[in-house]
Amino acid sequence: MQHNTLQVNRFHNKRKEISLLAYDSGINKTHSEFKGILFEEFNAINPDVQIKDDFGHGTAIAGIIAARGENIRGVLNKNFKLYDVKVLDENGQGKIENVVRGLNWSIEQNVDIINISFGFQKDDDELQSVINKATSKNIIVVAAAGNTLGTYVDYPAKYNNVLSITSINDKLKKDPFSASGKVDYSAPGVNIKSTNNSGDYSIFNGTSFATAFATGSIACLLSKNNKDSIDLGELLQAHTLDLGVSGYDKEFGHGLIICN
Repeated sequence: MQHNTLQVNRFHNKRKEISLLAYDSGINKTHSEFKGILFEEFNAINPDVQIKDDFGHGTAIAGIIAARGENIRGVLNKNFKLYDVKVLDENGQGKIENVVRGLNWSIEQNVDIINISFGFQKDDDELQSVINKATSKNIIVVAAAGNTLGTYVDYPAKYNNVLSITSINDKLKKDPFSASGKVDYSAPGVNIKSTNNSGDYSIFNGTSFATAFATGSIACLLSKNNKDSIDLGELLQAHTLDLGVSGYDKEFGHGLIICN
């Protein structure tokens, strides 16, 4: 699989914050694990209404990426800004028009990475168009392959210019609930402790949470890199543990991204 070469100088300065966008049901930003984190938000469902995570998914995603270490520690713990974009309602459902509105706003903010921990079974022209717009501006889009019992991969993860993430357990074995097929990388997604929307902690499972791990790992690698331009494919290849059969496969993709 080919990736864009990021011909940008935004990554060459180690003091520059990496900007990540959690594209989900919202984040409970009052959780103690998020103390001191720089947030910016946009409610794509009701732009004039302050975000509330009334589904409990986005707060968990944010915890995996960015928890400060009071009880759990996120993958990325310094030099970042987190954008909270709400596109999923209280039932965890998202309409294409809101998803597209949120992505267009995200592009305007010139973020570095967009985390999409959900997906659609069917392709959509508007969705593909706005994803193409984002990646053409060197925004990295990371998306959940889906919890489809080893069958099809959801959109937008199925697009060639999106990094598709599947789920593994703590033994580095494939999560049987996760998708196979157009899979790029694997990450932990079984029995994951993270922040919940009531201010406490819960256990979560699925490719949604694996995607958050992968996003955090990619951001971590970018924050440590001091080159003027970065070939994302080469960077990830140098920091990926091969899983399954030797080389790329449709169960694990290229393997597990590691930032250490």
